[in-house]
Amino acid sequence: MGRGGSRYGAGRPASHIKAEHCRQIDVRRWHREGILQAGRAGGWYWTDAETGEHRASIGYCTSETTVTLLYSIDDKPSGQTVLLERTSCTYGGTRPWFVCPIRGERVAVLYLRGGRFACRQCQRLSYLSQSGDAIDRSWRRQQKVEARLAEHWSRPKGMHRSTHQRLVSAIMRCEEQREAALAQYLLSLSRRDPFVFDGLLD
Repeated sequence: MGRGGSRYGAGRPASHIKAEHCRQIDVRRWHREGILQAGRAGGWYWTDAETGEHRASIGYCTSETTVTLLYSIDDKPSGQTVLLERTSCTYGGTRPWFVCPIRGERVAVLYLRGGRFACRQCQRLSYLSQSGDAIDRSWRRQQKVEARLAEHWSRPKGMHRSTHQRLVSAIMRCEEQREAALAQYLLSLSRRDPFVFDGLLD
């Protein structure tokens, strides 16, 4: 598609892959776990938040100024060396940072995309919270509420009836918000193109 003109959603964060969907390594966590101490080597696992099962792994080898990452892409061995920088903390000691291999700037998190690790901006990633329109946000709110309820929105054991009713009411409001958002979107389409729905009601 050529440039110019009007496209629904053009340039919005929703068009980007989400950071939450990519493998990532957090320098703060690795620092807490002692991985970034010079001379350390071993393996680290990404785990499923719900089951605790290992989903993927990565090897590492750390020196004073670098950490070498060892992983596989499509079952082919791959590797990458990332620079480390340390800044002084207010009450003593130092804090480590990854240096983005592309931008050369200090970052706390690196994301795996396209076979290499880099910062979120260089990987062109957006957060889920940035990408949702009214319908997306409504679905996320409803999912959080539903997670507190039993199957079919029933009241879990030990939950007060008033709390259960409040949560069910919140779900109903989410559904009403989605219906209103959808109606508004369809109205905007019909205003831009009065013939967009021609034939649908025949």
